[in-house]
Amino acid sequence: MHLRLAPVTPLLERGTLWPLALRTPWMFTGHSLHRAGLCALTEGAPRAAEDLFEHAALRYREDLRTEALARVRVHQRMARALAAGSSGEGEQLRLDVEHALGQLERIESPVAPFDLVDAHTLLATWLARQDDDADAGHEDRLAA
Repeated sequence: MHLRLAPVTPLLERGTLWPLALRTPWMFTGHSLHRAGLCALTEGAPRAAEDLFEHAALRYREDLRTEALARVRVHQRMARALAAGSSGEGEQLRLDVEHALGQLERIESPVAPFDLVDAHTLLATWLARQDDDADAGHEDRLAA
């Protein structure tokens, strides 16, 4: 049975249903889980975001939504990079994000309202923010 609850997206975006979505992702659409992950990322919860992105990816794969799958995988890499901070792993993950963004044409902005933006523009802001964060010593800030 594949019951999907699209009308609960606003509750997912506020984090109210993140625990439920993480335990029962089959109840939600890939899009809803993806947006919930973006919200978690903007709220400074990169580990929850990564898990929500993983569940979204599984839904997208099941629905054969390859473009959405590619975009959510980039967001998942962003979450991992932010969670890793300035560690060696974090540096490698940031390079992975840069490479992945270079492969896409459009991607959801990691800043509400999460509109689709040019991936190369997001890449430029990601790089600039990473430089700013390194200078300021704040690796946990999100690219806008």
